Amino acid sequence: MTCDVAGKFSGPELICWNAHPRETWVWVFEADDSAGARRASARLEQLLTAPHELTAVVDKPVVAGPNDVFEKDSVTASSYVDVDRRIEVRNGPGDGIQLFRAFDIEGFDDTAERVAINLALGAAYKADRASRRALGFRRDGLSTHSRGDERH
Repeated sequence: MTCDVAGKFSGPELICWNAHPRETWVWVFEADDSAGARRASARLEQLLTAPHELTAVVDKPVVAGPNDVFEKDSVTASSYVDVDRRIEVRNGPGDGIQLFRAFDIEGFDDTAERVAINLALGAAYKADRASRRALGFRRDGLSTHSRGDERH
């Protein structure tokens, strides 16, 4: 997967290159306001009409990523580096569209900041474990080879 949250790339914010063997899945993110879903739909349509930046890298059809691949409709996260912001992302009105809202939590009590940090770290660890499992990595000290009755 490739994720661009800095807006340096004119294409989609999230790209999944290999979830489907013959397709590249993309999602666009727009602010969750009255015009956000319209902007997202227009951007996605334009991207799918002319996905030259992506097809130049991988020669596969580019399609809207299915929103049902995400575990929840709403995810709250905060960077453990920048804990004064909280981002809530939810599925948009169609595949390939994600809407987000940003909340300032600066000035909230210490508990709110600790909760934001813990949520962000928990999500990062969970994603890392899932990625490592999918790639066939194992935790240090574990082996698929049996060494008698010894546990690793």
